[in-house]
Amino acid sequence: NEKSRYPGDPQGQAWVAGARRGYAIKTVAGKDVSNWDFLDIMDIIEDKIKDNSAGKFQVDNQGSMGNTAAELPLTIEYAELKGEGGSAASAASNLEGGGSYVDRTDKRYADLPPDATLVEYKIPPAPLAYISQTVEEIRAYAKSLPEPSGYSGPRYKGGGSIDQAWLETTIANYKKGQLLPKKDAYMMGLDVFDILVKEKTLGRVNVGEGKKITVVGDLHGQLWDFSHMLSLAGYPSPDNTFVFNGDFVDRGPWSVEVVFSLIAFKLRNPGHVFMNRGNHESEMANHFYGFFGELESKYEKRMCELFAEIFRATPLCHVLNNEVFVVHGGIPGPDPRVWWKGIDNQVGFEGRTIQISLADIENCNRFMEPNPAENPLMVDLLWSDPKGKPGYGPSGRMAEGIYLFGPDVSKIFMDHNNLKMCIRSHEVKSLGYRYDHDGEKPVITVFSAPNYVDKAGNKAAVAVLTNKGGTLTGPEFLQYEAQPHPDIPSGAYSAGGPLHPDTVKAAR
Repeated sequence: NEKSRYPGDPQGQAWVAGARRGYAIKTVAGKDVSNWDFLDIMDIIEDKIKDNSAGKFQVDNQGSMGNTAAELPLTIEYAELKGEGGSAASAASNLEGGGSYVDRTDKRYADLPPDATLVEYKIPPAPLAYISQTVEEIRAYAKSLPEPSGYSGPRYKGGGSIDQAWLETTIANYKKGQLLPKKDAYMMGLDVFDILVKEKTLGRVNVGEGKKITVVGDLHGQLWDFSHMLSLAGYPSPDNTFVFNGDFVDRGPWSVEVVFSLIAFKLRNPGHVFMNRGNHESEMANHFYGFFGELESKYEKRMCELFAEIFRATPLCHVLNNEVFVVHGGIPGPDPRVWWKGIDNQVGFEGRTIQISLADIENCNRFMEPNPAENPLMVDLLWSDPKGKPGYGPSGRMAEGIYLFGPDVSKIFMDHNNLKMCIRSHEVKSLGYRYDHDGEKPVITVFSAPNYVDKAGNKAAVAVLTNKGGTLTGPEFLQYEAQPHPDIPSGAYSAGGPLHPDTVKAAR
């Protein structure tokens, strides 16, 4: 802003003092702020421009550091960024598209097209505790609900009330169209939230000598296939630990029944049942692909708010015996974030010089919706996919911010964290599993929804690892075919689907 708009305008004063477009704040009152977030810097210099016509500040947000304004007068030191044209002005032009300046002469990015942007890789720290006002309000509401009348099935009275007969009867009732009472459903959801919220973003699982652990991939609300899988792999127990690796819901028309079965497993054996969040455990996906429509139809719309919090509390990944990394999507993406328009899976670029540790993931904030601008690490773990070519590459899964990773990238990540294998899900595989990256440290995809969306024709599989001699061996794969189910199409509760509440309401 070349001219002050009013006396004391901080932008105008900075210009008069010599600041120009393409400059970055380096220090404030002697403090190095070069790595601070924008709002944290604004807090310390109190640079919040008042909109006199509205009588309020244009920006009323605060940074996460909780900074208070420094004493006046302030001394601010700027750094001049040099762009491709060698000037601050050319650096500024790089910033206008939302990217941050990185030296594009770096050989790692020599082949990038001119419209590529490079954005800082942030890992927001986890809060010391997460308290949800929404959950507390729902807790009071659930207690006020009346006891069910006319219901003769199993009741939920805490985790201790769930035994094998409870589980088998409840799943059998689901197949007959009988749901748990609304009060019980709310109480189970609240209790599982209370367990999940105390877990770390990266969980650590110990599999004892001679014991096994089963990793289950995408389920997507396919109840009859889920039930068949249990008949093959067994129910979770202290001798049969399970990791459910995300995408429990959406598309399949029995997502409610499947996810409440997983919740019951977790409540019965919290130390032997683990849940990873998938890309479909998010509000945007649940609104569009059917889970929230199904919840509203089978229970009520308010329950969607509870599940949004349950999914935000769900861990992003687990490590088994410090050997095997289990995650829904993939591993950390490039740093800085490199993006350009178009998709070219043959492109590969080196994009990370500082490796991400398991501790970095463990201490990352997961209590949010996936957003590549706010938490790129979360998006990488939920959304990324392996590719055959080395390096990173752009993915076509979303408008931007999703990456493919090559075998060199996965090996470097596993070497850095002393891991020997990565098991992930997220992609349909014709056999139900696939070694996407071979070799000494493989990346394996396991997908557990057969004939996905009633059209894909794929088999499904779960991966079973066993502790033999103090190390995990396998995996062995249990494969299965799709099972007959009632004639309700996949996507029936999706937005615009025949059973979505809005569709049903419009047809009346």
